[in-house]
Amino acid sequence: MRKPRHAGQKISLALSIICAVMTLPSFAIFVWLWQTRGLADTWTPSLLAVVAFFAFCAAVCYAMSVPQPILPDEEAPAGQ
Repeated sequence: MRKPRHAGQKISLALSIICAVMTLPSFAIFVWLWQTRGLADTWTPSLLAVVAFFAFCAAVCYAMSVPQPILPDEEAPAGQ
């Protein structure tokens, strides 16, 4: 069983969703630039870095938004 998400975790979950959504159009623009200008253009690898940033931003924000498990009581014996 897990604790409910507090306000900071809810904000982090919303940011992870926003970053995941922003990954899709930036990847589409990267593919379009790759097809039209090639990898030699400076915009193409830069946009790939933007895609990686949004993807890792989504992963890290989601990891921060996961609620922590409820810890057992300290007074209870370990076997019970």
